[in-house]
Amino acid sequence: MSFSTEVKQELVSLRIEKSCCMLSELNALTQSCASMTLHGRGQVSIAFSSENVTVAKRVFILLKKRLEINATPHFNKVERFGGRRVCVIRLSQGDTRKLMLSLHMLHESEQGEVYRGLPRRALTRKCCQHAFLRGAFLGEGSVTAPEHGYHLEFVCNSEPRAQALSQLLTRCELDCAIMQRRGAHIVYLKRSGQISTLLGLMGATRAMMHYENILAQRSLHESVLRATNCDHSNMLRQLSAAQRQISALQYLEARSLLAALPPALRETAELRLKNPDASLEQLGEMLDPPLGKSGVNHRLRKIMQYAQASGAPVLNGDDQNDDPEAVPQA
Repeated sequence: MSFSTEVKQELVSLRIEKSCCMLSELNALTQSCASMTLHGRGQVSIAFSSENVTVAKRVFILLKKRLEINATPHFNKVERFGGRRVCVIRLSQGDTRKLMLSLHMLHESEQGEVYRGLPRRALTRKCCQHAFLRGAFLGEGSVTAPEHGYHLEFVCNSEPRAQALSQLLTRCELDCAIMQRRGAHIVYLKRSGQISTLLGLMGATRAMMHYENILAQRSLHESVLRATNCDHSNMLRQLSAAQRQISALQYLEARSLLAALPPALRETAELRLKNPDASLEQLGEMLDPPLGKSGVNHRLRKIMQYAQASGAPVLNGDDQNDDPEAVPQA
């Protein structure tokens, strides 16, 4: 089962008590799942269709509970899509009129009823906005599992609908974008935090928690990886500096120049030669009296300056100094 299917199953299991939210969700489902058939003489009928049985069940429950419309679902086989079964809920002309009036698709006046097009409802309440987003996702949405990437989209069949949905998402403080794909207008979100927030707004709490857990695990893994890489880089720099120091000290020892160093520097030089892999902290603990990291580093710099002044090969790295002292002081 895909992550999108799991999210939709969680959404359709939500109980809705407010009549305004029922109508808002039904509004979005009508725009995304419904089609209209003209029968002549001003007679029309609306049919909802979905490959997802749970979504069709949600439409059936909303129609019955909010508008007292009883419609019988049935299945059609669509040959051009590989013989897939589609659940269809077809409304009678009377029920179609009731739905259209409720969604302000029809306007009654003294001159008669006037068709106004797409469902029109004011989404001023936060609860109604979230219910509309839930219906839109059920009808035309999908989301990638967080283990595989961050992408949530709504596939709209017209640009005005895509623009209206984008504006609603913006009102909910969610950043989205619109693109075209095979004639459809896609409203999508790519930021993980925004997708998690939208799942929460729609009521998919379990899916949101799963999403947050994956994000936390990935963040922890990346933090550990960064720390490991940092430690590895520090170790390589430390080994590189130690190698330069050993090379310089071996040059001084071969020419019996270590004896010219002050006692403190000579002690540090001899410890470094005996312990080529030791860190500065470890070298400092071996000294008598012990010395801190900065003190050991200062002594080694003095020794490297002396080595360079004594004719040692040019050294690369932080140990090089442009103004070396001939005989350094401890």
